[in-house]
Amino acid sequence: MPENKYLIFDSSSIITFAMNDLTYSLKELHEKFNGDFIFSKDVEKETITRSLDIPRFMLEALQIKGLVNDTVFTRFEKNLKKETERVLDIANHTFKAKGEWISIIHGGEASCLAIYKMLTSNKKAIVIDERTTRMLCESPENLRKLLGLKLHTKVEAVKENYDFFKDIKIIRSCELMFFAYSKGLIPLPANKRDSIKALLYAAKYKGCSVSNQEIKEAINYI
Repeated sequence: MPENKYLIFDSSSIITFAMNDLTYSLKELHEKFNGDFIFSKDVEKETITRSLDIPRFMLEALQIKGLVNDTVFTRFEKNLKKETERVLDIANHTFKAKGEWISIIHGGEASCLAIYKMLTSNKKAIVIDERTTRMLCESPENLRKLLGLKLHTKVEAVKENYDFFKDIKIIRSCELMFFAYSKGLIPLPANKRDSIKALLYAAKYKGCSVSNQEIKEAINYI
């Protein structure tokens, strides 16, 4: 029997799609994925509940709510409190500067990591645009160095904690956009190179952590 497939969405990636008027492509991506797009109650609050009370973000919130109504996104219903608190405790007690622990992630990101830990399937990934969480999973030592540069001080690490976040698969909204375009799900009136350039820079300027060099490489890949 085949394993279930999951993409776990953080608020940052969903918002990047919404702010670029690309939520329609998530519906089509979901159909092609043949698996579940899931999010936590914390992420639902960040992207829908709270945003509906802020006029500036109401339109994006309604678009995202539409995806929930269309069962594109499914809320993870199991109790996440204990596992989310464990993730927060480990993550926020990994780096220390001047004798003080550095808080690096919040409830939304922690809930995504908690879901990842709780799902037994091997076919899963977290879709997140926030750089700190991605670096924590992919290159924690580089994150330690980056924190040191930002804080202008030496940052110590509890390196035993690195293993907790090791092998967690992370993808970004820009990578989903690239895939969606390549599958013909985002039609644009331009050639492939210009379309990819437009999409990736739009993601970058709406909060996705993607470098100019990565964008150039993606354009040259076409």
